[in-house]
Order: sequence, then C-alpha cells, then structure tokens
Amino acid sequence: MEARPVVGAVTALPAIKLAAEIDVTNSDQVYADLTAACVPGVHAVIADMSETTFCDSSGVRALVRAHKVAADLGIELSFAVTGEAVLRILELSGLIGILRIYPSVSAAVRAVSNP
Repeated sequence: MEARPVVGAVTALPAIKLAAEIDVTNSDQVYADLTAACVPGVHAVIADMSETTFCDSSGVRALVRAHKVAADLGIELSFAVTGEAVLRILELSGLIGILRIYPSVSAAVRAVSNP
C-alpha cells in the first residue's frame, strides 16, 4: 500500500465582524477588537466589513491604526468590504492601494492562504 502524505490541519484565521456603521461612537472599539486579534502565532487577521455600510473619518483612522499595529507585528490585516459607500471613502482617503481590500471574507481567506 502506498503511503499518503500527511496534510496539516487548516487553521482558521481570526475574522473580526465589524459593525454596520463605524463612526466616532464605536471607532475605538473597532480598533481595540482588531488589535486584540493580533497576537503571537497569528499570521493574518480578517476584518469582516461585509455588512458595514458607513464609515466616517474616525472609522477610517481606526482601520489605519489597526493596520499599522498588525504590520508592525508582521501580521497581515485584510479587509472584506462590500459596501459601495465604504469602498468610496477608502478610495477618497487614498487607502485602496495601501490596505488589503477584498470583496468577501472568502476572497480574503483565499488570498492569505495562497500568497
């Protein structure tokens, strides 16, 4: 009988579900939630913004700050964004080429799993 290679278990990536609206009232919590997932042993974190329809400047700031913390720790922070208004504010902020933005959580997982 031919020996089959052992395939390692696939480790689930932390996916942090963000609020439908990110603004001054909850941007600090968004930052705290994202950075709390950036722990030793984690190589990637996904910010699930698939239900986020609004993000103001304080929200954008929280995302950028969390991205910097993750990058400083060598962790890839990816954003699954579907809302047109959210994509537009990220574009106007000049972040489309800086943040890793994907159209779905599954697309972000695929990108992280297959660099």
